[in-house]
Amino acid sequence: MIGGHWLGHPLGPPIVVHYSAGIGRTGTFITLDICINKLEATGLIDIVKTVEKIRAQRAYSIQMPDQYVFCHLALLEYALSRGLLEDVDLSGFNDDDSESE
Repeated sequence: MIGGHWLGHPLGPPIVVHYSAGIGRTGTFITLDICINKLEATGLIDIVKTVEKIRAQRAYSIQMPDQYVFCHLALLEYALSRGLLEDVDLSGFNDDDSESE
């Protein structure tokens, strides 16, 4: 839900995010939510430390390399869309699913 996020239940935490085994996509969603909140509050994020903290509570969160890359790309897109970054060269990122010409 990049572009806006749920502000939480009026009675307060906790909220539960869970899908299938509760590690891959769930960890990706939670990482994005935490990093977006931190970016808005401080202007800084550390995806590696965020994933480490999540993994301390839920082993194997963010299982696949593409989930980790997605976090980086989604956060870059979010920061660009909010004017927090002026421009980013993403030419180094390759889409393995795209057909080569």
